[in-house]
This record gives sequence, C-alpha cells and structure tokens, in this order.
Amino acid sequence: RDAKKDAYWAHHDLFLSAYALWPTGFFRLSLPDEEDMEWFEANYPGWDAHYGKILREWKALGCEDPKSGFIPIQWLVQHGHQVYVDRVSQVPFCPTLAKCSGSLRAHEFNGQKHSFSDDW
Repeated sequence: RDAKKDAYWAHHDLFLSAYALWPTGFFRLSLPDEEDMEWFEANYPGWDAHYGKILREWKALGCEDPKSGFIPIQWLVQHGHQVYVDRVSQVPFCPTLAKCSGSLRAHEFNGQKHSFSDDW
C-alpha cells in the first residue's frame, strides 16, 4: 500500500544514508550542487526542506573536504538519527529521517539483534 510513497522517496533516503557512511567505506559520493538541488525540488516538491537543508549544512561544515574531519554519520548520531542496515536487503536506512514508509523493526534471534526496514 505504500509502494507509491516508497517509489517517490526511498532512493532519496538511501542517498542521505549512503552519503553519511562514505567516509567509513571504500566509495566516494559527491553532494548535489545548487543546480541539482533545484532540479530535485522541481521534480520532488518538499525535497529541499527535508534533504536539501541537511546537505547544505553538511557542505557548510566541510564534508566535501576529507581534511575537514567532518564525518556525516557522526552528525546524524549527534542529532539523534541512528543509521541501521536492513538485514534482508543490506541497505542502510535511517528511520528518523526517512520519508518513505519503512520503519525500524528490531528482532532478537539466538541472542543477536537484527534490524529490518519493513515487516518480515
């Protein structure tokens, strides 16, 4: 029932989480420039107020320069936004910032906790 909402927002949620994690992995993502942000807002009304404001703050804090020491995942945690990895898809998600329908479900099995972004 939430497929339309998910198709509209889930990939933006994924980018935000993936960008926050890039300093800890073996890949590098670039932030969208102002022209890209204008395009996103024109095609996804509400994008800028949610994602754009976070990405602009990260940019102002120096996230594009590895020498700055800014690590976006630390910013998320400091602002109360924990990133989890879905046990099924292995995709990172942040339920407190997500605009898609997924929400955190944590299940314990054999003494280990597993996170899911949807009902299992």
